[in-house]
Amino acid sequence: MIPRLRGAPVLYRAPHARPLVALTFDDGPSEWTPAIAAALERHGCKGTFFLLGPAVERDPATVRALAAAGHELASHLWTHANPEAMGHAAIRDEDGRTRAAIAAAAGVAATLVRPPYCAAPKRVARAVPRGSTVVLRDVDPEDWRAEDPKRVVAAVLGTIRPGAIVCLHDGIAPGNRGTRTREVTAAALSALVPALLERGLRPVTVSELLAR
Repeated sequence: MIPRLRGAPVLYRAPHARPLVALTFDDGPSEWTPAIAAALERHGCKGTFFLLGPAVERDPATVRALAAAGHELASHLWTHANPEAMGHAAIRDEDGRTRAAIAAAAGVAATLVRPPYCAAPKRVARAVPRGSTVVLRDVDPEDWRAEDPKRVVAAVLGTIRPGAIVCLHDGIAPGNRGTRTREVTAAALSALVPALLERGLRPVTVSELLAR
């Protein structure tokens, strides 16, 4: 739902029951991003990638490729620090720097932001520019620490419903507490996307999910 706060709206899932879902990816781009994007593209599906500013600057070619393939680019701030410990100005600065990096790499104006750890959404909502949306999630298979792709697929399929936003990871954030690879996520996507389509649930971008 989209609670209205002072500032940007905060989104957990889409407020409708159309047979669409959003697969979203945090902490990229990285060496695993192309394989994850390809798992979507093989079936004509798109995802939303919440990017870290320094990773964008390191790999602008992958960011351009995501945009060219029709995926949605969004901000995951700059340092991956917990917004609970950040002030208004710091959040606004990190978000602004990341959006600028995305624009420089791909010519895209990002309007969506996901706080690291999905923390302090109200604080982030007050700090980001007008016209933004803070995107959280309602399905979290914790792929960042998974070692078995089948468990990731089962966790998603066990809870997903129309309008869901699924939080996955295509990169490794600073201070990572999970595995040192996202190969599990890439392998899971290869099985998850066709399984969703078989259920009649099409993965689309967050913005497409919200469109009426």
